[in-house]
Amino acid sequence: MMDSSQEEFKIRGVGVAQGETREIYLKISESFLSTAIQIPITVIRGRKPGPVAFVTAAVHGDEINGVDIVRRLIFDVNHDQLMGTLIAIPVVNIQGFHSQSRYLPYHRDLNRFFPGKRKGNNAERVAFEIFDEVIRRCDFGIDLHTAAHGRLNLPHIRGDMSDTKVRQLARLFGATVLVDQKGLRGSLRREATEAGVPTIIFEAGETGKFSHKTSMIGLRGVLSVLSGMGMLPKDSSFKPPFQVIVKDSDWFRSEKGGILDLEVKPGDLVYEGDLVGEILNPFGRSVHRILSPTTGIVIGVTQAPLAIPGTGVVHVARLKKTLARVEASMRKMQKAKRMRRKGDKKKKKGRS
Repeated sequence: MMDSSQEEFKIRGVGVAQGETREIYLKISESFLSTAIQIPITVIRGRKPGPVAFVTAAVHGDEINGVDIVRRLIFDVNHDQLMGTLIAIPVVNIQGFHSQSRYLPYHRDLNRFFPGKRKGNNAERVAFEIFDEVIRRCDFGIDLHTAAHGRLNLPHIRGDMSDTKVRQLARLFGATVLVDQKGLRGSLRREATEAGVPTIIFEAGETGKFSHKTSMIGLRGVLSVLSGMGMLPKDSSFKPPFQVIVKDSDWFRSEKGGILDLEVKPGDLVYEGDLVGEILNPFGRSVHRILSPTTGIVIGVTQAPLAIPGTGVVHVARLKKTLARVEASMRKMQKAKRMRRKGDKKKKKGRS
């Protein structure tokens, strides 16, 4: 739905006029004390017509870096320049957020229950309220996530790239790696896209932490999408040093138990046969060398220092046809870094 009318835009009966910003609390459940459980929503409505977009964070309650991105977004967006309507939800899973848990009560993952049911279980009811009151009203959306507990993700985008609108949003975000995945049934991005609201997710960082660097990357990406979709002036767009769409990714797993000594980090390029880590016994001897079975970019690593057989330690997005382009881009980036370091050394020498 394009926001083109002069009428108020309403969420749960609360109207937002053109040129107005409103903070709304949406009731999604009730507590054991019979009190309302509500999620905070900021609706920013431009003075001129345009698309309706949502940006959500903390669908998993312990993935809090997106909360910081949404907070920055609300205050960084020039409300006078915005065209259309932006719906910003910093904390979707408010119950998980309060307990710093990934889950809703009864250990249910909210991101497996969209679009929800009005008369379903607790997770289905929460999902229904959010999907019915917010998601269905939008033209597109961005869902902000971090890695699962104990892992660290390279900033990247995931979405169903067979959908032309999803592909457009993904490219506009400006991440270097775009992972072509529909998402699991019940996930917000998949159900929204299939309901006609193309949605991407931004994956970056780790649970339970704010990262200034990750927040800046996420904020820049969201602003770039809003600019490219005609909601902000064009000067907000961002172009990455390279951009690849990958269809396949692999978790490298330990075959032995012991102490993990990891050799790679998110963003590294690894080749088939490369040593990515070792498993050591308590005497410090190597009991297992973890070799890369494929060539690609590291998009995630475990943060855990210990492993048992089957533990996922490195997540790699496979590169085939685009490998040469990525290699060339990385060489340019490394050369530019060396030049900056030389320049910094000369400046320090000149001041001393």
